[in-house]
Amino acid sequence: MVLEILKEKTFRMAWTVQKGDKIGYLAGTAHFFPYSFKRSLKRLIEKTKIVLLEGPLDERSMENVRKYGLDEKESLLFLELLERETVEKMNRIFEKETPESLGSLMGYINRLTNNKELRLHPEIRGLKPWMTFFRTWSQYLRNRGWKFSVDMEAYEVAKSLGKEIHFIETIEEQIKALEGIPTERILNFLKKLDTWDTYTKRHVKYYLAGDYEGIRGLITEYPTRCESIIDRRDPVMFERIIPYMERGGAIAFVGTSHVFGIKKRLEDKGFTVNKYEG
Repeated sequence: MVLEILKEKTFRMAWTVQKGDKIGYLAGTAHFFPYSFKRSLKRLIEKTKIVLLEGPLDERSMENVRKYGLDEKESLLFLELLERETVEKMNRIFEKETPESLGSLMGYINRLTNNKELRLHPEIRGLKPWMTFFRTWSQYLRNRGWKFSVDMEAYEVAKSLGKEIHFIETIEEQIKALEGIPTERILNFLKKLDTWDTYTKRHVKYYLAGDYEGIRGLITEYPTRCESIIDRRDPVMFERIIPYMERGGAIAFVGTSHVFGIKKRLEDKGFTVNKYEG
């Protein structure tokens, strides 16, 4: 209990959205984070009637995502594009990043093949490139205690408060967007695995401070900062959010990278969007 309290932080990545007497909120989420914001989110969500989230978060939907991410052929083709050193570092993440030894699964396999054949760890073998990336990235973060999710906490808080919950995208729409992430962006980010510690530390610093411009500058090379994920989705997400904002009493939780596009569109529609100071 004490540890959980120590992991609580104040949520600052939120904006007040207002037109006339209609007030709503926009929040930028972190899908993975080392700290919880549950109490802050509760205070914020209590001000609303409707909670909007990007997409379904139930276990059945998550299982569908995992199924969509399977493809042995694509996995093999992707492996051919990866540098050997990158693959070895990725594999070690699933061995809790300990050096390879005879006791580690991948170390054992490599020795059996005399290092002539390189294989992906069983946890990421047979996955499409985008799923390989997310599986590796999420495991890397879990190894560092990133066990919280703003999306999930908002969802759980909204349910506990009996709020009306709507998802602004379907799983199928989200999968289609993920399929469009350029392989080159994934490869480049994986190659820079040695810089991930610096990247994550800066992300935590900016997010906790509510420094949106800092976050925007940091994530320029992140794989999902691409046309398929941002440019094509922002207009659609905005069109699904705007009716609720016009009625007031709603809060929209979207990935932080979507805030800029949605905020700008809200302002173009005559809304005043200011940093939330709750």
